[in-house]
Amino acid sequence: MKCLECVKNNQTSRVSVGGSTTTLMGFTPFYDEDGRYHSHDPNTKTTYYSCSNGHSWTETSKSKCWCQE
Repeated sequence: MKCLECVKNNQTSRVSVGGSTTTLMGFTPFYDEDGRYHSHDPNTKTTYYSCSNGHSWTETSKSKCWCQE
């Protein structure tokens, strides 16, 4: 991973992961009528990053069940 701000400014840097948080919405995984496992997780994970030049940013992601891709 590279810091996009550093790339724009033609700089190099080291990127550190500052941790992450996840929302806590409940859900129940299940098996459908054909025995296929589904995990429709509605939670959002936010990961915090910073670079050695002082830039910081977050990225969010959600898990997708195989049937949602």
